[in-house]
Amino acid sequence: MNEAAVKPVWTWGQIRQEPYRLFFPLGIAWAMIGLGVWIPYYFLPQYFQYPGQSHTVLQIQGFLFCFIFGFLCTLLPKILGIKPLGPVQFSIFPIGLTFMALTSLFQVPAAAQAVHLMLLLNFFLFILIRWKTRQGNPPPQFIFIALAMATDMTGTIFHLLALLGWATSPMARAGNLLQFQAFPFLLILGVGGFLLPKLMGNMVMDPKAMLKANGDSPLTLAIPGVVFILSYVVEAWWEFPSGLRAGASMRALIWGWFIFGRLRLHNIPRGLPAYLAGARLSLYAIGLGFVMPLVMPRYALAWEHLIFITGLLWLTLSIAARVLTAHGGRIELLEKFRKQTQAYGILVLLAAISRITTDIWTGGHWLHLAIASLLGLTALAVWSGMYFPLLLVFPAPAPKR
Repeated sequence: MNEAAVKPVWTWGQIRQEPYRLFFPLGIAWAMIGLGVWIPYYFLPQYFQYPGQSHTVLQIQGFLFCFIFGFLCTLLPKILGIKPLGPVQFSIFPIGLTFMALTSLFQVPAAAQAVHLMLLLNFFLFILIRWKTRQGNPPPQFIFIALAMATDMTGTIFHLLALLGWATSPMARAGNLLQFQAFPFLLILGVGGFLLPKLMGNMVMDPKAMLKANGDSPLTLAIPGVVFILSYVVEAWWEFPSGLRAGASMRALIWGWFIFGRLRLHNIPRGLPAYLAGARLSLYAIGLGFVMPLVMPRYALAWEHLIFITGLLWLTLSIAARVLTAHGGRIELLEKFRKQTQAYGILVLLAAISRITTDIWTGGHWLHLAIASLLGLTALAVWSGMYFPLLLVFPAPAPKR
């Protein structure tokens, strides 16, 4: 056991200061349920409604939101010098996320989206109340996070209007795209653009040092963010496949700027830790997923799952691994778990391949979905087994002088 870490009993105050300790396992739980729905549906379809929409909501608004809220509500108080979540606002997140996921699972989509909107407002309120007392401004890259939250809120409102029968078909389509695609990838532009250069450069993650100006302007960075958002509006309002190709072209352009112009992935030497090698592969996979609709728009759903599984899922787990080991004072585990990390990375890739082939070679459609689900569940179980013990590990307090 590392001497720089201890295992105290959790307290309410400790969890509110580091919400990821509760939100990450909750996110994994919803991810497993969201993936797992395809297995009983394959064996007993007569007893279940088609779980496609529930699967999407559980993966993006359940799994991903748990990780995003856990990460941001842990990091922002540290880098802005503000108070952590209060008891009421903190409680709203796990209760609301659970209620949202359950209502989606039991096919009550309007209730799920209403709760999702409430969670977004709760996060905005958390930042708004503390904004005047901040001791510094957020990094410029966080303009993408602000755009992501505003985009998700807009998409959620469109989605609710569509569920109530008050939206046009393009508006309903735009709501779906803004919520389930624009939102998560804007978060990658923000969180990834901020963290990944530091992680891949092996920099010490000092919250105060992170605030040093690097010449970026939030308004300048907002331009590619707005173009990225507009790509989905174009796709929603233009007919298929012209709209898809136009939107995909815009997204591929922005993604190329991000990974080659901002992150400079092509200049990063080989020999990265396994979790960062996986992150780099996931970023390239997302780029491939944005390009493929230009060539084969017929299989748009397959390319979406390429970017969801090898992109969002894999990248989220990679960053979360660093968060857990850093906060637990056990960074050395990232190297110790190299083989296990490679193993769950392979499982993620196999899950993506199985899911993609479901749309391209349609024979055995539901079997392929069940296999992809099983592979994804196994990957999540391997990752959780490595890192979840660290949820109970806290760095030892610095000695008093």
